Amino acid sequence: MPYCTVVEFEWDGLWPRSAFEKMVAGGEAKVEGRLVRVLGIDEHGARAIEVWGSPEDARRFAETAQPSLEAAELPTPTRVYGFEVTAFDVA
Repeated sequence: MPYCTVVEFEWDGLWPRSAFEKMVAGGEAKVEGRLVRVLGIDEHGARAIEVWGSPEDARRFAETAQPSLEAAELPTPTRVYGFEVTAFDVA
């Protein structure tokens, strides 16, 4: 069953928005198991919403990406959560 993860950041003035924009601008190679990736940046913060083929796909990516995320010195997310997808429609 598909699984959705949501990571939210709020700007605190210590980590500039431009640094986040630069980090996501280059994009990322295709990641096994990820079906959809949506990134949004506005004056209040940033959000990363991803839909995975399964909870295991999301967990595997999180575990393998952890070292590179630590190296990027991102701020601590203000909210992180996930849920099983009960409906998935793409126009």
